Amino acid sequence: MKSLNLITELKKYTSEKRKTSNEWFFKTGKGEYGEGDKFIGISMPDIRKVVKNFMKLEYSEIKKLLNSPIHEIRMSGVLILTENAKKANKNNKNKELKRITDFYLKHKNSINNWDLVDVSCHYIVGTAILKGLYELQLLDNLSISPRMWDRRIAIVSTFTFIKTGDIFPTIILAKKFFNNKEDLMHKATGWMLREAWKKEPVIIERFLLENYKNIPRTTLRYAIERMEETKRKEFLYFKA
Repeated sequence: MKSLNLITELKKYTSEKRKTSNEWFFKTGKGEYGEGDKFIGISMPDIRKVVKNFMKLEYSEIKKLLNSPIHEIRMSGVLILTENAKKANKNNKNKELKRITDFYLKHKNSINNWDLVDVSCHYIVGTAILKGLYELQLLDNLSISPRMWDRRIAIVSTFTFIKTGDIFPTIILAKKFFNNKEDLMHKATGWMLREAWKKEPVIIERFLLENYKNIPRTTLRYAIERMEETKRKEFLYFKA
């Protein structure tokens, strides 16, 4: 089974209209966060449809997918790693999960847009840390990277902990990211705080109040999105 066969299957689902739409949506213009990324116009459901028949690709073939300049092809490689990580976790195959995570981190420069990060990192990096295959320090190391996508991997990976009821890795990283300049980091941080709020509303609301002056408006808006309207307006009142 070869990556070339997967790419051939993917290309059966291309759409010029979707290509144009994705180039705009993922900000591929000059100076934008996705500058230079290339799309061929394949929907996520179609990528998943193709990928499910290539789950046993060798790592050398997955590497070829991740090294592609085409976004949807990189996504197919990311999805293969993600689904295999889910399977390894479900079957308690920690050695395989560690191998997947090692490979993912080694090739993380290919994880270079928000969708590639968000679909994968909490299933791979977050799960590997939760199972004790890596130290929590890994998230701290990623959090100080000059590369925005590494920092986004760090905060979104805490989703794994949130699901277990542990919101503190999210809180610790969120506070570090309040001074990040990128809107995509503000959004990701707010998203994780919102998910943490669903588990521990009292703690998160107190955290937001204690750090109110330093929280970017976008982060705050995402974090309070599911609150009752009156409370949401109270949080936003002074964040003009």
